Amino acid sequence: MVKGRPDCPRCQGQGLLFDPDPRKPVLVCGCTVDLAPDAETLGLPARYREANFTHFWKWWNNAQACHTRALLDRVADLEDLLAQPVEAVGELEGREDLVKLLQALKRRPEHGIRPAGAEALFQWASNGKHKFRHGWELWWIHGPAQSGRSTLAAAALRAWTERLGRSGSFVSVRTLSQAIKDVYHDIRSYQNQTFQSVRDLIEPLQDQPLLVLDDWDRMDSDIRVAQALAQLLDHRYSEELPTILTASYPPEAMDRRENHPLVRLEDGSLFERLRGAERVEMVPALKPWIERMERG
Repeated sequence: MVKGRPDCPRCQGQGLLFDPDPRKPVLVCGCTVDLAPDAETLGLPARYREANFTHFWKWWNNAQACHTRALLDRVADLEDLLAQPVEAVGELEGREDLVKLLQALKRRPEHGIRPAGAEALFQWASNGKHKFRHGWELWWIHGPAQSGRSTLAAAALRAWTERLGRSGSFVSVRTLSQAIKDVYHDIRSYQNQTFQSVRDLIEPLQDQPLLVLDDWDRMDSDIRVAQALAQLLDHRYSEELPTILTASYPPEAMDRRENHPLVRLEDGSLFERLRGAERVEMVPALKPWIERMERG
């Protein structure tokens, strides 16, 4: 549904311009380009329609409250680790990332409690500030069920569309997978009552300014589903369109799943792109560093 700016003198907030002559077409008012789409237009499920970064940070901090002090108490140990000579502790992979995290902690301790990589996602979505290591604006948010990954993705979608005044879409991969399968069902179990083709399902998503594919790891095992979703990502990669994927595991884990439909496609370039995604892991940012330090 088109909505206009409430104070617009031309359309009075309707977003549409009606000509006195009923034979002439209704026009979309120019004020609509200044408005970001609402939650319904973005396709956000009811559970995530109020999602934004402010609400997410508050929920996350409350959820992590019992671990906060223990994590922050280990900051001095990490600082000592960085201070030691390389010959003594070996080369520390990601040293620059740890240095940046500890610097951010001095300004705001909550940066160490927020999900690993979430601050970068926030800066990209809200302020357009992030340098992508592999060119394509691709994010991979992973963590267990109920960890908040879908809520965080919805918050990023809302912030990005509001900042740029552009549209976007939040899509359940599980639901999309079933819709693609329904295209191939025979008459006895036919669910595709609108007679949509795979192209009808995928084409509207190809050029969305920002696309969230939620629960990527729950795609159906049907190889035709994998082919359609792989083609969708190929198109968005070619057009350099930003994309956010959520899953329960990191992209490398797909390589170890022999029966995963994407593995059966044997598309090495797709896996390389997924492995190159910017990561957000739904654990406090300090936790992986502390665990690495303890493992030695």
